[in-house]
Amino acid sequence: MTTKELIYKNALELFSKNGYNNVGMRDLAKSVGIKAASIYNHYKGKEEILLSIADSLVEKMRKEIYPLYKRDDLSPREFFTNISLSTNTFFEKEEINQLTRLLIPEQFNSNALKNILHDEFIIKPRTALTYYFKNLMDKGLMKKENPLLAAKLYHSFFIYHFYEKYLTDNPEGFMLTYEELFKEHITLFMNYFNIK
Repeated sequence: MTTKELIYKNALELFSKNGYNNVGMRDLAKSVGIKAASIYNHYKGKEEILLSIADSLVEKMRKEIYPLYKRDDLSPREFFTNISLSTNTFFEKEEINQLTRLLIPEQFNSNALKNILHDEFIIKPRTALTYYFKNLMDKGLMKKENPLLAAKLYHSFFIYHFYEKYLTDNPEGFMLTYEELFKEHITLFMNYFNIK
């Protein structure tokens, strides 16, 4: 493991355990076994380490979640269910839980992090859903409405539960306990928009 990788690993562990604001560069350097000034050979500062942690989450989402939005071989119900269940399972992984537990509160202290999370959690899924709904509408498989509004209506339910997860006392397994509710949401949404 390189020094940079060790700094990242220990930062993630210390930030998650003690809170980002409660860990100084000296604490981090001590955990790695280097001088605090040596960290700057690898990272510009603590926020850059935090952003590299966010980049790690984004990279995992790009590999595991984003391809699901491009599936055109599924019926609408299969498409919605596949995204819902796969995303829930993804965010229940121990490593992903650790990343999101750290990043969610810190988005309010870092504009750069806020922009990353807004883009990855809100804009990209909403854009993909808007495109999907427009295609369904164009094919006559969905009631013609504003596809962006439909995407916001559909996606907001999942965002609500995602944030609720991190506001509970016991977030592990939270999303999985709501799988039946997610399926009911899909049915309600499909019925409202006459999705075939």
